[in-house]
Amino acid sequence: MNFDEERKYIHELANSLSIVEGSVARVLSLLVKNNPSLEDEINRLKTADEYTKKSITAIRSLRAHVAKQMAHNES
Repeated sequence: MNFDEERKYIHELANSLSIVEGSVARVLSLLVKNNPSLEDEINRLKTADEYTKKSITAIRSLRAHVAKQMAHNES
């Protein structure tokens, strides 16, 4: 079985999540620094950051699983 499509999809997801993570972190940092009174928005961004990190962890796990499957199929 060939996993090229899965690898491509995982790569695209990882790239997208990395961009989201960086953007959320930047906006969160600026918001905390310049507008600490926007507590609800800060909390929403913190939640988004947590979910992004969880998603990245899940993608890494999936990537490891696909790599394992590829190695198994090559042997």
